[in-house]
Amino acid sequence: MKSLLALLALVLAACGTGAQSHGGPVQDQVSLIDTLRGKNLIVDISGTVSQPFLNPQSGTAVRLSAGSLTTPADLQLFEYGSSTAASADAKRISPDGSGTPTTRISWTAPPHFFLKGRVLTLYLGSDSGVLSVLKSLLGPQIAGS
Repeated sequence: MKSLLALLALVLAACGTGAQSHGGPVQDQVSLIDTLRGKNLIVDISGTVSQPFLNPQSGTAVRLSAGSLTTPADLQLFEYGSSTAASADAKRISPDGSGTPTTRISWTAPPHFFLKGRVLTLYLGSDSGVLSVLKSLLGPQIAGS
């Protein structure tokens, strides 16, 4: 019976989602979402999003709510294969966040770009509570207004 239970535990462990946090500092989408949830924020993954001037062009749209936030906020998370690739893409974004040398964007709200590890985060808005949370987890914004 013990060997059957051990085998069942091994099979269940092998069937993990593959998207488990590795703990520690923010380095990718999973660790960012885990860290946000650790700040008592609700993080709802709402689907995919794309920005044609970024590589990768598709990312994950998430909505933050609760915790220290007075209103929900939408974020776009773009994960890269390496921090070097993320940094290279981030350097192409104009200081005011209006796009790249080849693409100009008219945003619906002020853009705020943050880079940490392999994840580039975009927040469109001006909620000081959201900006405070992002700055505390990701450092100063790399581009935007």
